[in-house]
Amino acid sequence: MKRIIKNIANWFIALNERKAMWSNTSTAYLNKGNHNFIFGAIIFGAVFIYLSYSVYESYQSIWIALIPIFLFVVIVFSIMIRNSYEEQMKHRNRGSRMKLVGFNMDFNEHILKRIYGSLTQYEYLDENLTSFQDFYNVLILDFDEHDSVLHFICTQPQLKYILEKFKQFKKGVHLVSFERSQKIYHKGNLISAETLSKKYNEFPPDHEFEQRIDSFFDFLGDI
Repeated sequence: MKRIIKNIANWFIALNERKAMWSNTSTAYLNKGNHNFIFGAIIFGAVFIYLSYSVYESYQSIWIALIPIFLFVVIVFSIMIRNSYEEQMKHRNRGSRMKLVGFNMDFNEHILKRIYGSLTQYEYLDENLTSFQDFYNVLILDFDEHDSVLHFICTQPQLKYILEKFKQFKKGVHLVSFERSQKIYHKGNLISAETLSKKYNEFPPDHEFEQRIDSFFDFLGDI
């Protein structure tokens, strides 16, 4: 067993040396599109096939010979997943960098009063620190037109659910938009979209809460 591990380690050392030899001369070409991934997959695939053949020659065991092939498949899939993740995050961050001037919800004053009344009645929104005018200003006006903020006193998972309800009624508004606005506070602290999502996944609100919040917005379908 030690011999097998030692041979695999030697193969990886040789593989890194070969990689260093061709990486310097191929950088310009590889930087174009997906050439780096395709070219690298071909080179590494050939190397791992050679390694499998060498293993089979040494041990005459098809299962041991498949170890390099298995490692190659795992590496390729890992790179593909990583590249896809980075590309999606790049697009997401590009969108989040766009200037946020306001939520500009398409609600009139009557609608907002009903929602505000429900949120304060059940003590999800702090009525002492957040007046209806604050509520209206934050959701409707541009941020540079006022200094209002919203103070929520519910749990963080509950707050995430509430904010998710609001963003359904405004295209382009995301959970991170509420964070970037710096207009939403949870028990005295500015919210973090990442923290809200994490807490929501760990301690999701119960069904009764979700139904109650949904009822605050159900009447919008009749308007």
